[in-house]
Amino acid sequence: MSVIENTRQASQSDDETIEIRLSDVIQFLKESRRTVIIGAIIAAMMGTLYSFTKSNQYISQVSVMPEIQAKGVGGLGNLGSLAGLAGISLDNAGGGGETIRPDLYPNILQSVPFGLHMLKQPVYSQLLNKKLTVEEFYKQFNEQTLLGKFIGKGIGEKESETKNTYNNNIKTLQLTKKQEGLISIIHNSVTATFDKKTGIMSISAEMPDPVVAASTAQLALEYLTNYVTSYRTEKARQQVFFLTRQLREAKNRYQASEYALSSYRDRNRSLYLNTAKIEEQRLQADFILAQGVYNDLSKQLEQAKIKVAEEAPVFKTLEPPRVPLIKSSPKRTLIIIGLTVFGAFLGLIVHFTRKVILGKSHR
Repeated sequence: MSVIENTRQASQSDDETIEIRLSDVIQFLKESRRTVIIGAIIAAMMGTLYSFTKSNQYISQVSVMPEIQAKGVGGLGNLGSLAGLAGISLDNAGGGGETIRPDLYPNILQSVPFGLHMLKQPVYSQLLNKKLTVEEFYKQFNEQTLLGKFIGKGIGEKESETKNTYNNNIKTLQLTKKQEGLISIIHNSVTATFDKKTGIMSISAEMPDPVVAASTAQLALEYLTNYVTSYRTEKARQQVFFLTRQLREAKNRYQASEYALSSYRDRNRSLYLNTAKIEEQRLQADFILAQGVYNDLSKQLEQAKIKVAEEAPVFKTLEPPRVPLIKSSPKRTLIIIGLTVFGAFLGLIVHFTRKVILGKSHR
């Protein structure tokens, strides 16, 4: 019987340990309501202050479908056959350009040169009601906000221009702290994503001005298009430049040899000496050679120009950037409600901790 009694006593002690009555919970909530209310009020005030120090942000997005691969000669359609009639071969014109994988396009918009480029671009601000550069927009907009004035004091007004320094024939960029901060803001404001399944690329810009947001998205797309086009056609454009220079020299030689041959024939019309014929044959050979070189270079130049046009990538705009009508952030109501709930919960924990500590001290 002693074993049975001990078991009953143990079970009774366990029931007493885990038993929490509803009346105890209600009593605890009544006792802690003052702490909970104070915590909620303080957190709500902090949330209100924080949410109203943040300026409104607007997001504008542009969607494009970039060309995945460079087209071959067949992509030129009837242009290849027309070039063939002119004696121009396009066998080596296609497929020779370098390509950038579209999934690397977002990295281009996260580069320092892109940030510097964007800071110098002119945009129209609806809030400031004037046209100015992105860098000037950030500066003047921050001067009108409380948080911007505080940050502006830390940045300072005296800043030098961007410098290109050369160390051991290596070109480097020297940025000021203000420029680095603005470039970081640009990188956080402009984002790009590429969907490998659909092949669609989206560029979004978040700005405190809706018109500036739409302009920034369009400028980012133009920068990306120009960058990829320049990369894809760089070799072809260098070849065009080289052939243009060579063609100019060949044209001068061709015209000089033609003039020399014509002048010699005019001076020696009535002469039938073998020496005169030998000199005429030599001048004629020089003229034919210069003419052949000039014609060949002309064909190569036209071929190179066609190659530049063929290798230029295509970016088809699916959704142009629009001026947003509704702000995207901050969600002030959610911020205030979230911090209020957090403050109430924190007050509940503080009261519970205080009660536990006081209970142990009384023991």
